[in-house]
Amino acid sequence: MNPAELEILRTAFAFIPEEMGVALQRSAYSPNIKERMDASCALFDEAGRMLSQAEHIPVHLGSMPASVAAVLRDFPGTLREGDQVILNDPYHGGTHLPDVTLVRPVFARGGLIGFAANRAHHADIGGIAPGSMPADAERLEDEGLVLEPQKFLDRGRERAHVLDRFRHETLNPEERLGDLRAQVAANELGARRLLELAANRGIARLRSEANELLDYAERRVRAAIRTLGRGTWSAEDFLESAGSRRTRRIRIRAEITIGGSGVTVDFQGTDRQVAGNVNAPFAVTVSATYYVLRCITDPEAPRNEGAYRPVRVFAEEGSLVHPRPPAAVAAGNVETSQRIVDVLFLALAVPLRDRVPAQSQGTMNNLTMGASRPRPFSYYETIAGGEGALPYRPGMSGVHTHMTKVTFELQSGDVIVIETPGGGGWGRAGSLRDRP
Repeated sequence: MNPAELEILRTAFAFIPEEMGVALQRSAYSPNIKERMDASCALFDEAGRMLSQAEHIPVHLGSMPASVAAVLRDFPGTLREGDQVILNDPYHGGTHLPDVTLVRPVFARGGLIGFAANRAHHADIGGIAPGSMPADAERLEDEGLVLEPQKFLDRGRERAHVLDRFRHETLNPEERLGDLRAQVAANELGARRLLELAANRGIARLRSEANELLDYAERRVRAAIRTLGRGTWSAEDFLESAGSRRTRRIRIRAEITIGGSGVTVDFQGTDRQVAGNVNAPFAVTVSATYYVLRCITDPEAPRNEGAYRPVRVFAEEGSLVHPRPPAAVAAGNVETSQRIVDVLFLALAVPLRDRVPAQSQGTMNNLTMGASRPRPFSYYETIAGGEGALPYRPGMSGVHTHMTKVTFELQSGDVIVIETPGGGGWGRAGSLRDRP
C-alpha cells in the first residue's frame, strides 16, 4: 500500500470506535457514562488483534485485548451472528468488576471477520458496599457480581439469567440495564461499520491491508525506540496502604531495558499480593506499561496491536501486579495503575530526563456513594488532582492524569432569577426566594 492508501485505511478503522463511543455516551443512562464517558471502545480482527481504539480511558484500552482473547478461548467456534459476550472478571481479561465489557463477533459470508468491543464503568455492580469498590474487601466476591465470559445476547436475544443477576444483585438495576443496552447498541453500530468497510474493500483485501497497517505501526514504534539509546534502569515506589485499616507500605519495583528496537519491563522485586483491594490484575499492569511506551515513543503511530509488539512485560504471578484469584482488585485498577505509571516514568527519568514528567498525584481520587433506601442509587466519580511537572512547563492543577481521562465541559451563562410569584389564583404561589 502506498502512504495515502495506508492513511485512508487507518482513518477508516479509527473512525469506527470513535463513532461507537459517541453512540454509547448518547444512549447511556448513568451520569458516569453519559457525562463522564467512563467507557472505551475498540475494534479487533478475527484473531483478536486490536485494529483500532478510540482515545477514551487508557487503563481500559491496553487491557481490552485480553478480554477479547478470553472470549476466543472460551467460545472456540461457537459464536454466532447476533451474539454478544459479557464479562468483567479481572482474571479473564477484565480490570475490576465495575468495568463491564461487551464483545460482539462480526460475521460476513458465514465467516468471522472481527469483533466490536466496549468497556464501561457501572456505578454499582453489587458487593459489600455501594459503588462496588469497598476499601475493606479481601476477596473478589466482596467487590460485586463476577461475570466470567458468557453470552448476554444469544443470536440477538437477551439471556434471562444474566438480566436477573443484574436485577437482584445491583443497586438501581434499571440504570444498570439501561447502560448495558447502550453498550449493546454501540457494538451493533461498530459491527455495521466494519461490515460496510468489508463490503467496500472486500474481505480478503481488508485482511491483507489490516496486516500492513499493524506492521506499519510496529515499524514506527520500533524506529522511535531506536532513538532512545540502550540501557537498563530501575525505580521503585510504595503504596501507603493495602486498604481500610491496613497501613503497611507495599513496594512496586520495575526494571526497564531498552535495547535495539524493543523494550522489556520486569516487575521483579514488587511485593506479593495483599489481603486488600490494591492488587492490580496483570491486564492493568500491561495497560499501564503500554501507556508509558506510547508516551515516550511515537504517540502518532496507529493505535493498534502492532504498536505494542515491541514491548514485553514480565511480572511474577502472585505479586501485587499479577495477583492470583480470588484476590480483591478494585483499587488496583484505579490506584495501583497510577503508581505503576509513576514508577516507570521515574525509571526513565535518567535516560529521558528532558521528556518525562515528575510523579503525578499517583491516584484517581475515587469517590463512591450510594444507598438502597428510600430509593436505590449509586454514583461514582474520580476527582482531578495534580500533574507532575515537565522539564519544559509546570504541572497542571485540577486535571485527570495518566490512566484516567475524563473531560468535563465548563459552562457559564446568565442566571435568570424569576422573583414574581405565580398568577392570581386562590392562593399565593411560592417564588425562588422568600419575601418579608
